[in-house]
Amino acid sequence: MTLKALVQPRENVEDANWLHLTEEEEVQWSGRPSRFTILFSIIGGLLFALGGIVGTVILLSVLAGQALPAWVGYLPLVLTVVGAVIVGKTYLEWLRLLYVITDEEIYVKHGLISRDVTQIRLDRVQNTAYEQTILERVLSFGDVRVYTAGTSTEDLTFRNVPGPVRIKSTLTRLLSEQRRSEHELTSPSTQHNRE
Repeated sequence: MTLKALVQPRENVEDANWLHLTEEEEVQWSGRPSRFTILFSIIGGLLFALGGIVGTVILLSVLAGQALPAWVGYLPLVLTVVGAVIVGKTYLEWLRLLYVITDEEIYVKHGLISRDVTQIRLDRVQNTAYEQTILERVLSFGDVRVYTAGTSTEDLTFRNVPGPVRIKSTLTRLLSEQRRSEHELTSPSTQHNRE
């Protein structure tokens, strides 16, 4: 696996067994939270790992010729293991979350091995909104909120997604197209033309 594949994983969502597309349904957008959201944890984990390696080298050189057991010089490697765990856990948590918008539904998938998929039909969506802090605007990510109708349907938030304005625009366009097609099916002139 290349470094680019790790940093920018592509999941062929159209072939995913958890995504149930109809014949004419197409994926309009899919993505994960912005990589900027995990940057500090990854850097922190790498610094821990590097500190463990440097600490081991320094401690081994200081302890050379001492009467202490050799394993004492390798104690700082615990920091390296802690750093590797931080990096791995952060990356896997980021990788396990995927958002998908089709022209009929919205999906939010959590999990790599076990899965939790939330699926909401677009006709249940009442409104959308996005929000960004100043830092999020500079780094081009933010939250997109999806407000749904009905008591059994929960509202969704696409957290820290890159290009929230584009995602909201995609949703707005899809909602307009869907409402326009629903209106055409129910308008009296359409029903009259069918008879």
